Amino acid sequence: MRPAEAKRLETRNNAVSLLYDLFQDEKNVKMVLIIKRNSAELGKLIDAVSQTSNDAAKRLEALAKDDPAVRLHALELPAGEKATRASIAKTKEHELLFSSGNNFEFQLLLTQTDALSYGWHLAKIAAENSTQPEEVRAFTEISGAYENLYEQVVAMLRAEVKKSP
Repeated sequence: MRPAEAKRLETRNNAVSLLYDLFQDEKNVKMVLIIKRNSAELGKLIDAVSQTSNDAAKRLEALAKDDPAVRLHALELPAGEKATRASIAKTKEHELLFSSGNNFEFQLLLTQTDALSYGWHLAKIAAENSTQPEEVRAFTEISGAYENLYEQVVAMLRAEVKKSP
């Protein structure tokens, strides 16, 4: 394998691993709604995020089964990045658990803008660094689905801001 091809494969696998890791969190995001009151509109959107993430995780698993070069566990993050991510996750968890009403919904929507934008762009990078047409198509579709959900979350955030005094 030429160095340029090896670099693309490494980039694709790292993006796929980060994406798969994100899907593991996002497919369970609806669980936070079990203990919190929320609007029906928010519940529907969060369910869509969870379902899309679950479906996308299964799609990545199928790709990895069909192509052993697709690695779902190649995160390769430096220690500082791991510690920063853990700190951010703890802060967001605290903000969600100790907020309620409109503030809870706002905080949850903010977390989703971060996650969905990240996933959308990870999938885009995975597509750009894939050589197999079925993988390019899968990553492009996942990217588009996450972009669409991102736009819905942003629209809901805008509506929340307009309702605020």
